[in-house]
Amino acid sequence: MYVLSEKQVDYILNDIRRNGIQTEELQFNLLDHICCVIENEMSPENDFDELYRSVLPRFFKKELKEIQEETDLLLTFKNYYAMKKVMLRSGMFSAAAFTIGAILKIMHWPGASMMLVLAITAVSFVFLPIFFLVKTKEVKEKKEKFILGFGAFFGVLFCISTMFKIMHWPGAHLLWFTGLGVLFFLFLPLYLFTGIRNPDTKLNTILSSIMILIAGGLLFTLTNTSNSDNERNSATRISYQDLRETISKVSLQNDLLYNSSEDSINSQNEILKSKTELIISKITKLRNDLTYYISNDKKINEEELVGHIVNSGKSTMYLFNNNLEPKPYLTEIKTSIEELKTHIDSVYGKDKSVLLNTSNRKKYDKDEAESVSWEQAYFCFVPIDYIYKNFDQLILNIRITESNCIK
Repeated sequence: MYVLSEKQVDYILNDIRRNGIQTEELQFNLLDHICCVIENEMSPENDFDELYRSVLPRFFKKELKEIQEETDLLLTFKNYYAMKKVMLRSGMFSAAAFTIGAILKIMHWPGASMMLVLAITAVSFVFLPIFFLVKTKEVKEKKEKFILGFGAFFGVLFCISTMFKIMHWPGAHLLWFTGLGVLFFLFLPLYLFTGIRNPDTKLNTILSSIMILIAGGLLFTLTNTSNSDNERNSATRISYQDLRETISKVSLQNDLLYNSSEDSINSQNEILKSKTELIISKITKLRNDLTYYISNDKKINEEELVGHIVNSGKSTMYLFNNNLEPKPYLTEIKTSIEELKTHIDSVYGKDKSVLLNTSNRKKYDKDEAESVSWEQAYFCFVPIDYIYKNFDQLILNIRITESNCIK
C-alpha cells in the first residue's frame, strides 16, 4: 500500500485549513480520513495532486467549510437536527390540517373549525418559531436575522388574525391591520434596502419585494377598512328588530279585527285563529330549540346570536338529516302551513293565501328542471341570521294572511 510522505501530509493539512476548517480536532480527523482514502487508491502511475483533487469533493456538497459550519451548529445548538425534524413534521401536519379543514368548511361538514384552529396553532406556535430559530443559526449577519424575525412575526400575526376571523372572535380586525402594518412598514422596507445593497441579490430582492407588495395589496383589498363587523351586526339587528316590530303591529291589528267581527263569522275566525296560533307556536318552539342548540346549550337569547354566528353547518345539522332530508319538526311546520292554506282557500277564497307558499324552488344557475324543497331553500346551509329572518318572515306572512281573511 502506498504511504504518503510528510510533505504530502503537510500539504493536505494546510489545504484543509485554507478551505475553512478551523477546529484543530476536526482538521486532524479530516486529514486522517483523506490520507487513508488516498493511500488505498494511490498507484505508481497516479499523480498525487490529481488524486487528491478527486478525493476531496467526496467530503462535501459545495465547499469543505460546510463540515466546520455543521460542527459549530452541533456544538452550539445541540438540538439543531431534532428541531429541524419537529419543524418539518409540524409543517406537514399544518398543511394537511389546512387542506382537510378547508374541504370540511367548503362542504359544511362538522370538524372544519377544529381542523383549521389546529393547523393555525401549529403554524403559529410550532412551525414558525422553530423556523426562525433554525434559520438564525444558519445566517451570520444581524440584518438577515432581523429580516427573519420580522417575517416570522408577520406570519404569526397573519395566521392568528385569520383564525380570529374564521372563529368570529373579537379583535380580528386589530390583529389583521397590525399584521399588514408589520408587512408594509417593517418587513418590506428592511428586506428591500438590505437586499439591494448586495449586487448578487439585488435583482432577486427587487422581484421578491414586488411579489410581496402585490400579495400584500391583494390582502389589503380583501379588508373592509370600515368597522364592518360592527356595522353588519348593527344593520342585522336593526333589520331583525324592525321585522319583529312589524309582526307585533300586525298581530295587534288582528286582535282588534277579531274583536270587532260579526257574530256570524266568529266561528270561522276562531278556527282560523287557532290554526295560525298553532303554527306560530311551533315556529317559536323550533327557533328556541335551535338557539339552544347553536349556543352550545347555554341559556341565552337569540338576539345575542344575531349578527355574530354565521356558521350554517351547525343549524343544518339540527334541522336536517345526513342525507339533507328535513327533520320531522321542520316538515310538521310545512304540513301545518299547507293545511292552513287549504282551509283559507276553501273558506275565504284562493286569493287570500298567496303568501303561504311552500312549493319547491328552482335552483339558481342550474337546469330549470332541477329544484330544491321549500325547507332546503330557506333553512339548509343558511346562516343563522337568515334562518331567524326567514322564520320571522314566515310568521309575518301568516299574520298578514290572517288579517286579509278577517277583514
